[in-house]
Amino acid sequence: MSDVRCQGSGFSLIELIVYFTIFGFIASLGVTLLSFSVKGRAIVRENGDVQLSTQRTLEQMIDRVRTAVTIIDASTTLNLKMASSTLDPTIFRLSSGTITIQEGAGSQTSLTPSTVVVSSLTFTKITNAAPSTSSVQMSITAGYNDGGAVKTGTSYTLRTTALPLR
Repeated sequence: MSDVRCQGSGFSLIELIVYFTIFGFIASLGVTLLSFSVKGRAIVRENGDVQLSTQRTLEQMIDRVRTAVTIIDASTTLNLKMASSTLDPTIFRLSSGTITIQEGAGSQTSLTPSTVVVSSLTFTKITNAAPSTSSVQMSITAGYNDGGAVKTGTSYTLRTTALPLR
């Protein structure tokens, strides 16, 4: 009688364990990379929002300073004398993490979106002797809003100087 053995072409248990271990490692590496990619995209978007919002707010303040008759006061608030009685005075201030503007007897309007929290807003009036003019230095520090506080890694500061052009 002859002994015939059938050699199977399947995988052994050891081979399957090795293959699944390698596949699991590669899959977990892929998931980790995808997670970092999503988080990185969110951070870039948040930083972009903060920078764009801060720049737009600063541009609005510069525009108002340029159209002002004079700078009345510049410290924690910016108080501008305007030619139009409906806009006089124009006041910028920091209120609960938001930069606001009040023109004339109107109500305060927020200039910064709710996604941005402003942690610092300072104004410094500079008086030049000759010619007799005043300018104002403005500094804004803002970040992405994380429950009313600046989210770590999103802080952004802008500084500039503007003067009335009248």
